[in-house]
Amino acid sequence: MTAQAGQEAAATRSQDILAFLQSIPGMEAQELDSPPSGYRYFLLRYEQPVDHDNPARGTFKQRMVLLHRSQSAPMVLSTNGYDIPVTPSRYAITRVLDASQLKVEHRYFAESRPDPLDWKYLNIRQAAADHHRIVQAIRPFYSGKWVSTGASKGGMTAMYHRRYYPNDVDGTLANVAPQSFARLDLRYAVFQEHVGSAACRNDLKQYQREVLKRRESMKGYIQAYGNDNGLAFNLPGGLDQALDHTVGELYFQFFQYGDLKNCASIPATSATDQALFDFLLAWGPLSAMSDSERDRYEPYYYQAITQFGYPALLTRHLADLLKYDPNDYRIYVSQWPRQPFDPSLMWDVAGFVALQSRNVMMIYGDIDPWTAAAFFLPTSSARGTRLFMVPGGNHGSDLPSLSAADRKAAYAMLERWTGVKPSDPPLMLKREASDEVSEEFQQRRPL
Repeated sequence: MTAQAGQEAAATRSQDILAFLQSIPGMEAQELDSPPSGYRYFLLRYEQPVDHDNPARGTFKQRMVLLHRSQSAPMVLSTNGYDIPVTPSRYAITRVLDASQLKVEHRYFAESRPDPLDWKYLNIRQAAADHHRIVQAIRPFYSGKWVSTGASKGGMTAMYHRRYYPNDVDGTLANVAPQSFARLDLRYAVFQEHVGSAACRNDLKQYQREVLKRRESMKGYIQAYGNDNGLAFNLPGGLDQALDHTVGELYFQFFQYGDLKNCASIPATSATDQALFDFLLAWGPLSAMSDSERDRYEPYYYQAITQFGYPALLTRHLADLLKYDPNDYRIYVSQWPRQPFDPSLMWDVAGFVALQSRNVMMIYGDIDPWTAAAFFLPTSSARGTRLFMVPGGNHGSDLPSLSAADRKAAYAMLERWTGVKPSDPPLMLKREASDEVSEEFQQRRPL
């Protein structure tokens, strides 16, 4: 750094954080009440080009939430894969590093939508450029190291950002991030045939079949549930299609969000209709079949169809009872994309992660079906990379899920990246009421 650049950086860091944010061209900043103790809490909206290759195509406002700890603390950049709740919640990595946190809503979700909406600019390279511009705009204020993080699609987004801008951050923690290579990637179906015990898998399959055998009764429950919760299920196949997709997804989601102890709670085929429906509601994505939720997550489904693929569900055992194919993604998008699926993009990212990435750790759960498509990340002390597997872990696997030995190793990596020793005592003692599990897990998003 030149002497002049050093003086400019020092001048930038002498500003108040709100004044600095408001000085950024295209940035709107509003300070909010009720931050975690020791923090300031901001809602940000940053003007971004719809097309980073041609800014004349228009702009949109990208929503962010900033928790400011100090100028010298590390910064956790949360590359959320969906919309974001405007809350002062902190992720586990933020708590252990006592860090600032910048949570970014993904383009095309919720308030971060261009108008008009041109789907061809919803792709991994444009989203990575969004994050790059954000880092360029905000990082000059901070002297601490930056670490990106995300869970599920957010973890994928973090790695896409690193693929195109590897030096924007000093390290990345990606949780439960899959790397699919096809529409209907068959690795997931193979995984589903082997996860858990044979008895548990059989009980789940028999449960699914029993629900479909009681189709008319279950449709009545779905209609009543929709009426009670203000949800409409106007799919092309109506309630039949809502039922078939929910039942077809349930097997996958039971392991995605559950625990092997839940196998004992699977209803018997002799259970009442109410018991069968209650279990369907608990473990199946029924609300995701509603009109409002399909609209909310259409950007995810568009990306899955065009760029990053999606799982093949295990449905052979249901073939004689299904009216609609749960693997049919046409119900999730308003118009099927003309763009063919291009696996070369995902292979390119996979090659970067496996062979070139530096300062990356990944955490997976060994019963989570998304782990079927885990990134290949070799353990390398020279590159600062390591993959951790949580025994019995599901799609909520994160730093607190690690064994004591693995957590010690993960904390050592974080310390090398940031120069800050992760917190001790244990995480839960530092947790506040506003802190929450990753939104991707808590809200049961599509991925």
